[in-house]
Amino acid sequence: MTEKHWQLKTLEGQEVAKADNLEREIFITLNTDTNSVTGFTGCNTISGEFILKEGNRIEFKKMLTTLKMCPDTAVNESELLKIFEIADNYTIKDNILSLNVGRRAPLAVFEAIE
Repeated sequence: MTEKHWQLKTLEGQEVAKADNLEREIFITLNTDTNSVTGFTGCNTISGEFILKEGNRIEFKKMLTTLKMCPDTAVNESELLKIFEIADNYTIKDNILSLNVGRRAPLAVFEAIE
């Protein structure tokens, strides 16, 4: 799960494709040495902390973002950032990371990119 580059594939059930005007894909990276998360939202960079708990539970804390204005992004950045506020568990299978809340359908699905 950690030390991998996780590229966003779906957000709230909607497929996410890299927009032509983006410099790179939307992704997160989790670093267990520092319990830090970094990434790119399609417009801004993000950083913060995460805590892994027993039972595939996860908590994101102190999430920060740069404040660039990007009117033509493929993803609503505020929807993506909300995922980090409400996600409370995760699943991993075959290099696919799903961030979830409760037993609902995945909030966001990421694929590990080598």
